[in-house]
Amino acid sequence: MRWHVKPVNFKCQVVVKSGPNKYIFVYFFSNLYKMMDEENMKQESVAVIKSKFKLYSSGAKLIMEPIPILEEDLSVDECDSKHLLMRNTESFTCLRQLVISSSSITKNRLFLFPPLEDPGITATFNFEDPTPDIDDIGVEAYKRMCKEMEIVPISRVIKSLATDTLDLKYYGLTSKQFKALTETLKPNSRVTNLILEDNWLNVEMVSMLCDTIVENTALHYLSLRECRIGEEGAEKLGKVLASLQSIKSLDLSFNDIGDHGLLHLQNGLSENMSLKKLNISHNNLTEASGEALEKILMANKYIEDIDLSWSGFFTTQCNKRLFNALTRSNRIKVLNLAWNGIGDPQAARPISRYIRATDTLEELDLSNNRLVDESLGVIRGAILKNRSLKIVRIGNNIYTPDDAHSLLTVLVSKGKDPEDPLKVLDMENMYINKTSKPVLLKIIATGKTVKLGGILSDYEIKGPNVHKLIYDRCRYILMKPKRKKAKKDFGHFILSLPDIPIIPDEFFKVMKKLKIKKLDDALVKGLMDLYPTKNHEINCPELVKDYMSLYPETELPPAKPKKQKKAKASKKQKKPEEELMVHDLENAPTTDEADNKEENYNQSQLNLPATSPSDQRFQQHSRLNANFSKQHVSNMDPPAHQSMTNVDPSVNRSKVEIIAKSNTELNNQAE
Repeated sequence: MRWHVKPVNFKCQVVVKSGPNKYIFVYFFSNLYKMMDEENMKQESVAVIKSKFKLYSSGAKLIMEPIPILEEDLSVDECDSKHLLMRNTESFTCLRQLVISSSSITKNRLFLFPPLEDPGITATFNFEDPTPDIDDIGVEAYKRMCKEMEIVPISRVIKSLATDTLDLKYYGLTSKQFKALTETLKPNSRVTNLILEDNWLNVEMVSMLCDTIVENTALHYLSLRECRIGEEGAEKLGKVLASLQSIKSLDLSFNDIGDHGLLHLQNGLSENMSLKKLNISHNNLTEASGEALEKILMANKYIEDIDLSWSGFFTTQCNKRLFNALTRSNRIKVLNLAWNGIGDPQAARPISRYIRATDTLEELDLSNNRLVDESLGVIRGAILKNRSLKIVRIGNNIYTPDDAHSLLTVLVSKGKDPEDPLKVLDMENMYINKTSKPVLLKIIATGKTVKLGGILSDYEIKGPNVHKLIYDRCRYILMKPKRKKAKKDFGHFILSLPDIPIIPDEFFKVMKKLKIKKLDDALVKGLMDLYPTKNHEINCPELVKDYMSLYPETELPPAKPKKQKKAKASKKQKKPEEELMVHDLENAPTTDEADNKEENYNQSQLNLPATSPSDQRFQQHSRLNANFSKQHVSNMDPPAHQSMTNVDPSVNRSKVEIIAKSNTELNNQAE
């Protein structure tokens, strides 16, 4: 292919003049013209233009040198160049840009330009429209239907349509929302579990659901628990159950179907070939439904798990029909008969015969019935003979701990056979006696599981410490008085007890000795009864040991020092009489001086004013006594002319004694 160059004045070629030199930049079919035109190019400097052309040269190393040339016109095919340059497509963005001079073009007409890579022309000519995607999820269809019905799309539905589980429990779906949901699920091949629990479905909504589950072949699990479809809904559902080929588990519990509703479901359940698990509990089914269940179980060859709890299958006639069908079908692996009020031994015998005969039943639930005595014994014997049961739930019945012990012995007997499959015995809220504990431990040692409510009397009462209570009470009573002297320390009494057992009378003597009177007799008797001996004595060493273990800081008080006895002194202590020698008499005062001294002494001792009448009387009395003493002394005085040296010593001694006695009498009178 030959490419043509546009003349100089065209946009693909720019001429820049700089003084005497002229530079021509030629672009071959470049899309650079989109970014700048000729006027803008002329305003930019040469360096800027060079850098821009280097950038658009796809990394080629260009050497741009100024070459002086003259303006010249080139004859080119204008049509081709215009057609190529004006194509504003992605295919022409890869064409290379080269900078050459006009002289090199004229001289080298056979210049070999680098080959061009295919910009995608071949792919464009060979383009084919892709096949449209199939919306097997249904998200767009769901949004479109919600828009048409003017409702808000549920985000849980949009997020779950691509997963295997669509859980819409407790959503309270309206008729419009349910219609959009069912129409979306018809082509959906991803959702296998549809949970519509507690969405109240009327007859119209049940009809929509039936149309969906017939067309959808991907659903395996359908839960209509607490949807309250009633008899009419059961009638609609019963018409399509036979045609369902994918539903393996169906939950119809809490729907108030009743006996008549089960009759509507009878044909559909009998002819269904895919259903393996069926839950029809809490539907007010009575013994009248026994015949319908018998026909369903006899005809259906695929159901393996059936839940009949919270029904009324407790009569003999109903159970004969039901368990006769179960025995003949011999397919059921899981059977739930809880909360059926089974207690009559005659109603329990059909169950016993079925348990003995079946070799497929693996799990049996007879909890929350009225099994006791004979009815329980019938079931126990059947479990002992069965060789297929793995789990037995028989708790919350009314049998006694002895009956529970008999059930434990079943596991002991079956534990001897290593091939026996029974591994779990659930006796929830049932109790056994303490004597059954060794049997329970033996079962647990074999690796089997037993669930019990508990073991009676398997406990040890741990109440308060009676000894400490009595000690604390005694301590409190003895320390209660406010007076310090009246307070007593009970610990001192305990430590004062002897180290040998004593009789109660001696115990009371010790209390009396320590003056402990506040403790009442009942408290003391309770204390003594804590430590009895064989001889009806009180074990004092044990009492002291026990008390010290609780109160180790107890100590006896320190011994008080004994007081020394002092000699009793008389109230009026007499002064010893002084003996006067002869030389003392020489210095003795005269009688007048003695009288004056006595008066001064009496006044100083009494310390009374001289003018008081009592003073005057006392002075008169003292003068009389003084005169009396003078007379005695004068009668005994020797003559004045006698020398003192010649005085008889005995006479002087008697004289001195008389004077001392008279002074003592005066002092006593003054006092």
